[in-house]
Order: sequence, then C-alpha cells, then structure tokens
Amino acid sequence: MTFLPIVERELRVATRRKRTFYTRWLIALVSVLVGGMALFMMLLTGVSANQTGIAVFAILSYYLLGLCLLAGIFLAGDCLSEERREGTLGLLFLTDLKGYDIVLGKLLAVSLNAFYGLLAVFPILGISIVIGGVSGAEFWRVCLALLNSLWFSVTLALWASARSESSSRSAALWCAGFIVLNVLLPGLESLFPALNWPFGPIVVSPITAFACAREKYYVIAPKEFWLSLAISNLLGWLFLFGASRRVGQFTELGSSVQYAGWRQRVFKSDLFLGKRRRIRALLEKNPVHWLLTDSSRLRVTIWAVAGIGCVVLAGYAYGGGTGGMSLVYAAKPFYFVLQILFAMQSCRFFADARRDGTLELLATTPLTDSTVYYGQAAALIQQFLWPVVALASVEFICITALVVLPPEPHYGGGDVMTLLFLLPWQLLSSAAEFYAVAWFGMWLALTSKKPQSAAGWTVLFVIVLPELALCIPSFFVSLTFLLICQNKLRRDYRLVFADAEARRR
Repeated sequence: MTFLPIVERELRVATRRKRTFYTRWLIALVSVLVGGMALFMMLLTGVSANQTGIAVFAILSYYLLGLCLLAGIFLAGDCLSEERREGTLGLLFLTDLKGYDIVLGKLLAVSLNAFYGLLAVFPILGISIVIGGVSGAEFWRVCLALLNSLWFSVTLALWASARSESSSRSAALWCAGFIVLNVLLPGLESLFPALNWPFGPIVVSPITAFACAREKYYVIAPKEFWLSLAISNLLGWLFLFGASRRVGQFTELGSSVQYAGWRQRVFKSDLFLGKRRRIRALLEKNPVHWLLTDSSRLRVTIWAVAGIGCVVLAGYAYGGGTGGMSLVYAAKPFYFVLQILFAMQSCRFFADARRDGTLELLATTPLTDSTVYYGQAAALIQQFLWPVVALASVEFICITALVVLPPEPHYGGGDVMTLLFLLPWQLLSSAAEFYAVAWFGMWLALTSKKPQSAAGWTVLFVIVLPELALCIPSFFVSLTFLLICQNKLRRDYRLVFADAEARRR
C-alpha cells in the first residue's frame, strides 16, 4: 500500500485544480492593495523612510496574523464532523487506512491553499526591508511565527472537528480551546506577576511568538520567542495526534455515541435554558424559532465568551493604568469572536435544510417566507442579545469609571472623548455588523454551492475585508450589505421554494 495515500491523492488533485493557482494570485493582489494603501497613507503623513517601512510591515503582518489564527475554524472546523454526519467516514475504514492517513489528508486538503497564499504574501511583506526600518532577521522570524500560527489554528480545528458530529459544537470546542490557550493562560501571568514565572503560561500562545519576533522585543528576550514557537508548534502536533486517535477509534465508538456523563446531564436538563414550557410555546408561534432553540452548548459558549470579555475589561479598568481607548480596542476581539459564532448560527439553518431536504418539506407547509427567516432572526436575537448587551454594558461602565475617577490627576480628557464619540461609534458599528452578518449569512447559505462554507465567507466579506479598507468606515459597508441582502434573500428564497415545489410535483 502507498505511504499516506490520501495525502498523495490530495496533492495530485490540487495540482490539477485551477483554484490552487488563482487563490495565490488573489491573495497576493489583496496584500498589494492593502500594503499600497498603507504605504500611501504613511507617505502623506511625511514620516521618515524607516518609520514608513516599520508601519507597512506592522500593518501587513498583523492582518496576516489575524487571518492565520482564524483560518482553522473556517477551513477545517467542519471537515471531519461533516464526514461523520454524512456517514462517509465509516466507508474509509473498509480499507487499510488508519486514522492518521485520514487526518493528514484532511489537513493537506484544507490548508494547502492557505499555505500557498501565505507564501505568496511573503515577498510583498519583504518590501519593508527595502523601504527601511525592518531587518532581514526580523522578517524571517515574523514569517516563521505566521506559519506557526496557521499550523496551530488548523490543527486545533481538526481536533475539535474530530470530537463532534455537529458543526456548532465543533466551532464551540475550537473557540473554547482558542480562548483558553490565547487569553486565559496568558492572562494568568498578568494577574499574578508576583509569582516570578521563569517562562510563564504566555509562551503557550502562538501570538507570543509573533509579538516576540519583532526586533525591539527579540533583543530583550530572544529565548521567549524560540520557546513560544517550539511549545505552540508542539501543541499543534498534539492536536494532530489527538485527532488521529479519535478518528481511529471511530469503528469502536460508532458514529452515534451518546456519553452519559455529567456534561450530557447538565446540557440536556435545561439547567441553563429556563422552562421547557416556554420552548414548547414557540412551536405554535414560529416553528423555525422553536427548531433553533435546541443549541444549549452554543448558548453556554456565547455567555462564556461574553463573561471572559467582561472579566478582562474589568481587570484592565481596575488596573488603573489603561486608558479608555485601550479598553475599546481590548473589547474588539470578544465582539469579533461573538460575530464568528453569530455567523455560524445564522448560516446553520439554511445550510442544514439544503443538506437534509428540509427545504422541500417546508415547501409543503403553509409557512410564508417571512415566517422562516424572521423566525431564524428571532432565534439569533434570543441567543446573542443579552450576552452582547452585557459585554457592552461592562465596557461602558469601565470607561465611565475612568472618566469619573481618573487614575492620575489632570488625566482623563482622552477618556471623555472615548466615552462620547469612540465608544458609541464602536457599538453602532458592531450592531450594524451583527445585522449585516445575519442577512448576508442567511442569503449566502441559501444560494451558495457549498453552504457549509457560508459562515467563513460571511465573516470574510462583512467583517474582515471592511477592516482592511482603511479609508471606508465599516458601518457604511455593513449598512450596504444589510440593505442589499434583505431584498436578495426575499427574492432568492421565493425562487428556491418555487424550484423545490416544481421538483416535488
């Protein structure tokens, strides 16, 4: 038998696929546009060549870091769990394949284009060396850190996908692992500085390797960069081993294993969800809303993300050395994680309905089109409204506390401007992004050829790319998506239902 046959097959398929080549060109073109825009803005400010090179390098590298860290959940978050739902994973074990054959094949299939795209951006990132301010050693360290971040994110997503059949549970596992390794463990070192960690829990995160790759930090602590790079890379191999072992046990566990542990008792007993009578009452009001209220794990995950965000913001404000603007930027990652979960849930209904034939069944019912997508919107509001409100309220309270009780005398003018202008703008933009994600995600899941990837494209087009357009406020981009996708969803939904009705007859 050929060594790693699925890996060999994926490589042969990728060489014949036009998308492999077009993806590299597209990613390189986007990076040229972003880098050119950043260079143009720095030239307008009239700074020196060294400062221009440092700024362009920082902008491109930070955007690449965000994309690498998020690549896992969008590329590999549902690759193995989808095979389990479709029942095709068991067919692979009728051959001599092992668990590592399948996992390595999936790893190559989902990450090859991302790896090629990252390599295509490196020459553009290296232009900063020619401009000035960035050394060759710093450039290569940042490239290593970016590749390591992509490896960490994809392997974590493979591990999460191997442990569940549901795409939402796989996403929840990935988010939980990502927050623990990149937020909670590094936060221990800042919360307990008196322990004098030789190399604290912060080295577990691949973000630490990226931060320490910069010249000004590498000169101070070179060992911390290499240690963080080695530990986070080793974690990726452990995730890959765990996914291979889990997939290898598929024939023993079966595809419909139900664990009767305390987690199942807690999540299935409505301990966090209120009364069952209220859920049953939704069936008569809106069946779609009733159908989407069963994701208890997702609710716990949403509240966990919002709760961690509240604790982090309160800790920053209690420290007293952080301004209001820093609190606004510290809240952005938590809003972003909530928007990712929001996008996955908004795409879930239509993606699953197209896969299992629920759309054809809906065509036989008297439900109107507005009942379907407004029922889904009501379910999204029920799941996400109060966690987002709690996070925004804590952010408002913390910034208000800095204004009323400034940490230093004659300090707080910037916090007043943040409270009056920056914070309302952030909340308004976040609300518009949530609405745009809901309508764009529902429309894309209904009309795209691959509805399972609709959530990733939604986050990319509605949230990530508007942030790259530095000269266009994201609020206006979200408002445009909202106005366009509402009409397109209504029109395409009627067309899909008419096609389903025609096939039924």
